[in-house]
Amino acid sequence: MLTLLPPPTDAPRRVLAVGAHCDDIEIGAGGTLHTWAQAAPDTEFTCVVLTSTPQRAEESRACLAALIAPANVEVVVHDLRDTRLPVDYDRVKDILGDLSRQPWDVVLTHQRHDAHQDHRLLGESAPTAFRDHLVLQFEIPKWDGDLGRSGANVYQPLIEESVAAKWAALDAHYPSQHGKDWWDAETFSALARLRGMECRHRYAEAFRCEKLVLASPLF
Repeated sequence: MLTLLPPPTDAPRRVLAVGAHCDDIEIGAGGTLHTWAQAAPDTEFTCVVLTSTPQRAEESRACLAALIAPANVEVVVHDLRDTRLPVDYDRVKDILGDLSRQPWDVVLTHQRHDAHQDHRLLGESAPTAFRDHLVLQFEIPKWDGDLGRSGANVYQPLIEESVAAKWAALDAHYPSQHGKDWWDAETFSALARLRGMECRHRYAEAFRCEKLVLASPLF
């Protein structure tokens, strides 16, 4: 179970979230970001999106501000090509390399077993780029039916209010997605309920952590 502990110094926690597309961060970890922001209001969040259009960039900024708090979140949107991140590998690597030189407490991004090529590239690259950080890889429900590959082993329990806040922010701030047949509250609450069952809570979001170092002895 991931617990957001009080920071060891007076400095606030610093959270980085990296998504291939606008809405990926919110879909994969929106409930978690909202939960952490509520639990520790001084936490600093930086959300980086690699592909976008001007319309969707504004949607992402508005949605993340609603989930966290406008004063606590910085949203950086790049202009790489949707579905073409493997071809733009050098730029992806440079962006991740620049981000890796900052002292993040936790990094949230995609999983290496994701069926979408843009997601998969970030999932494969992040553990190597962020060698000195805790990296938690979120999951994205989609037509490909790849959730069974995620191997989730870290869970953030969510209360009902956080599940509702996630959907309310997504639906209010992503009109570009309203025509999608999977875009409804049931999709996200059903997955959260399933992941909650797996960790003996009502709701949760699930992540995969490929490598974790214990900073001190357990006994």
